[in-house]
Amino acid sequence: MKYIAFAAALAATPVLADQAVSINFAGEIGGKPFSCAETFEAIGAKATAVKGIDYRVFVSGAALIRADGTAQPIALEQDGKWQLDDLALLDFEDGSGGCSTGTAETNTALRGSVPDDEYVGLTFNLAVPFDKNHNDPTLAAAPLNTTAMFWNWQGGYRFVRIDMVPVNKAADGPKGWFLHLGSTMCPAASKTEAPNAECKNPNHLPVSFAGFDPATNVVVIDPAAVVAEADMTVNAAETSPGCMSFPGDADCTTVMSKLGLAYGDIPAGAQQLVSMR
Repeated sequence: MKYIAFAAALAATPVLADQAVSINFAGEIGGKPFSCAETFEAIGAKATAVKGIDYRVFVSGAALIRADGTAQPIALEQDGKWQLDDLALLDFEDGSGGCSTGTAETNTALRGSVPDDEYVGLTFNLAVPFDKNHNDPTLAAAPLNTTAMFWNWQGGYRFVRIDMVPVNKAADGPKGWFLHLGSTMCPAASKTEAPNAECKNPNHLPVSFAGFDPATNVVVIDPAAVVAEADMTVNAAETSPGCMSFPGDADCTTVMSKLGLAYGDIPAGAQQLVSMR
């Protein structure tokens, strides 16, 4: 009789059905939607006009937040192209104009499902998890086969790639000002070998919004505030163009803290790359 009563109670327990969820993202520069044909005015310390030539971002670990603070991971659709396990590639460039190294197709949303419940917030990382970050991209499943987002086996992938070029670029000036975020100081025998331990600077960028409704809100990515103190027309000697996260780059000293990340002796500040509306 006890078994029958338990079975009846179990059968009466409601089962939460899955509900579809889509998290929409907007890629912008200086408040204007990104376009490979657009000119973005007054960017950086010298209020420079720039063109964008690439704009891609990896997102992982996305979850919706309940009112009690617990996180419900979003089960991403395994579409074989943009989403793999809990990771997705957002692509705002369309391969036109100056974005000649890009692709025609774009992707501006995370798509998946969560159990039917009440949710009030959103959290995710701009990052590729360590266990996926240092493998061979030529053998990896999509979207990790996007070699344009890969540095090398030691460093792994660029989590953020936003490439800008001054419109009135001097002949002897840098070829562009690139904002690339990825892991650095990864212990490996060479750049062509995967690290044997976690990177000293993983540079994963966590983002959380206490109040976010997927039906009405959009996640906005905009580097303008991050590069507000950087000069788009110059580049520190013997360093990569712009800030690519590597230690010892003078072009990163005003940038990394605005990504919410410590840089050498410079403490992390509030991240200013990602917001919502």
